[in-house]
Amino acid sequence: MTPGFLILIVAIIAVGFFMLGLSITLMVKGRNLQSEVGENDDMKRLGIKCTSQQIMEDEAMLTGKTIDIGNCDVTCGTCKTVCGEN
Repeated sequence: MTPGFLILIVAIIAVGFFMLGLSITLMVKGRNLQSEVGENDDMKRLGIKCTSQQIMEDEAMLTGKTIDIGNCDVTCGTCKTVCGEN
């Protein structure tokens, strides 16, 4: 066996184990992992916010503006810097 072929086989096996792990998580929990900071319930409970939301709040505090996060979907994947500015 050539080293390149061996590396390819090991890579395919590694991807297979990764997919198996995701499938087991989906079967046990019944849903996908909540990897987005803005969507994860445990991170919300601990007060951890997505970077975009934190930047919006910091800029509002420095400029004296008010922001209304309630009008905004504050998940990291969709949060916009101008969302909620007044």
